[in-house]
Amino acid sequence: MPDTQPDDSIVRELTAALGDRYALERELGRGGMGAVFLARDLRLDRPVAVKVLPPELAVRPELRERFLRETRVAASFSHPNIVPVYSVEESPGLLYFVMAYVEGETLTQRVRRQGPLTATDAVRLMQEVAWALSYAHGRGVIHRDVKPDNILLERATGRALVMDFGIARSAAASGLTQLGEAVGTPHFMSPEQAAGDRVDARSDLYSLGVVGYFAVTARLPFDGESAQAIMVAHISATLPSVASYRPDLPAPLTQAIDRCLAKVPEQRYASGEELVAALEGARGRQVEVPPAIRLWVARSDQWFRNGLILALLTPTIVGRFQADGDQLIFGAVFAVATLSLWAQVPIAMRSLARQGFTFQDVRTGVGVVDEERVAVLQAMRADPSYGRRRRNQLLLCLAGIVASVVVISLALASRVPLSEPNSYRMGLGWAAAAFAAASVGMASFVFFMAIVAGSGRMDRRLHRLWRGRIGAALFRLGCIGLRGRSELAIGSPTRLGPLALLDTIDPESRRGLGRVRGTLEQLEGEVERLARRERELDAAAAEARSSLPSLGAGPGNEQQRLLDDLERARSEATERRVAVLACLERIRLGLVRVKTRIGAPDEVARTVADAAQVLKQPSAVGRQT
Repeated sequence: MPDTQPDDSIVRELTAALGDRYALERELGRGGMGAVFLARDLRLDRPVAVKVLPPELAVRPELRERFLRETRVAASFSHPNIVPVYSVEESPGLLYFVMAYVEGETLTQRVRRQGPLTATDAVRLMQEVAWALSYAHGRGVIHRDVKPDNILLERATGRALVMDFGIARSAAASGLTQLGEAVGTPHFMSPEQAAGDRVDARSDLYSLGVVGYFAVTARLPFDGESAQAIMVAHISATLPSVASYRPDLPAPLTQAIDRCLAKVPEQRYASGEELVAALEGARGRQVEVPPAIRLWVARSDQWFRNGLILALLTPTIVGRFQADGDQLIFGAVFAVATLSLWAQVPIAMRSLARQGFTFQDVRTGVGVVDEERVAVLQAMRADPSYGRRRRNQLLLCLAGIVASVVVISLALASRVPLSEPNSYRMGLGWAAAAFAAASVGMASFVFFMAIVAGSGRMDRRLHRLWRGRIGAALFRLGCIGLRGRSELAIGSPTRLGPLALLDTIDPESRRGLGRVRGTLEQLEGEVERLARRERELDAAAAEARSSLPSLGAGPGNEQQRLLDDLERARSEATERRVAVLACLERIRLGLVRVKTRIGAPDEVARTVADAAQVLKQPSAVGRQT
């Protein structure tokens, strides 16, 4: 949250109340139910957030009781998507509670800074908030104020955390909020909440639908000149589908948001778990792209563009040389430089092949990257201010280019011819103006090209080459001399292998996995070794069979016994390879559970330990290659 100027009286009273347990640092934000300060827990040496009820409200018995009751309920929560509350404190003139400090920003700040969320981020946001609300609903607590300002996005992991159950109350407890009293933020109220009727968990899901609508469109469903007008709109006005603003979003996501925004509670999802399940359809359509392929796409785009620019500039630069020999030499140099840049594309493809990726993996990855870029651009265009900003930027760049051309033309016109042929003199002032104009013009041109390239059309046209016959030919060129890879599904079009999947898990979860990477590398190395062993045994068996007709194939024949031994060794190698592949698959599925937050890292750590024991078991398969 942005820092604000703290109220001196609140700071003095809060500092006195905190004593020597916490050191107050600065104010983080302020809302209708209090102010939030950043402090440091002196005993545990960790940052914390302190939310304090304003003193003028703390003296009102009904608000004081509500604050204490509800924050004590929130303090009992333990969920990865709810900001933990450490303690609830009170003094004669002050009420406050201490909660975890989350390094990040609110959803409001994220949308204002970056624009609407992509489909992937929006699905994750709504699922994580739905999980948090479902957890609270299961304990009889309705949040009543679900809004972007109460959703924090952790900077390190992107995780969404719900905070400020400041107007929540226990449904089982006697109500401090009376029937007929509307409590919440008007823009995010459910119809029944705006009418002052009784609310349940479905009211929070309506508010989450408004949050989702705002997150993917950067606009509010309803707005008005007064709180009453907004609440009336929630009760009676018809809302256009979110798909009318974001046609690029997957249908399960837009349908989920629209259903959350149903006027009648019975038409919404019955619980947060039901909403999470409905959103799985949007999540399941997404394909993870391994980081190695993402890096290749970015670098290949850069190599091709740089080579293209160099190729276009070569005739102009070489033409400046008068002698034919000079033109030939420098033309060859620039041609080699251009080809060297373009040669990096198949060379980098060779590196991908060494890691076990196929051309189909590259083709799928490029397609997904294009889809993601289109989704990001669609999200940006959904921002009402995007078109205006882009138009103003283009006009400013064009104005800079035109102005520079005018100034340079005037400067050239001011030159005075000298006695020598083709020689001119320009005044110092005009020379300085021409230099400044040239600098402004070049900068304007670069910015103009960057804005135009930002549409992504150039990259998508280039990617058609990578995904088509030219890309396939380059991949085959890069793979010349490489031996066949094992059938281990590393980075296949439909799933990631364990090592690639491990790289997509957040660092905090990876720390709880133990030495998983080393074991995975050993397992994949064992699969490669066993696959090679099988190929060697197959070749030996084929050679032995070719000699049987001439030597005879009786039961006691030496060649037949050799064949039996080879077949037995081949069977043992296959069985062990299948067992190792099964270990890898169990680890992969465990990593998928960790990535989707339905499994714990320690479960994967136990699976990895079992797999390590499999590696330690003596093998009858020879280790010669």
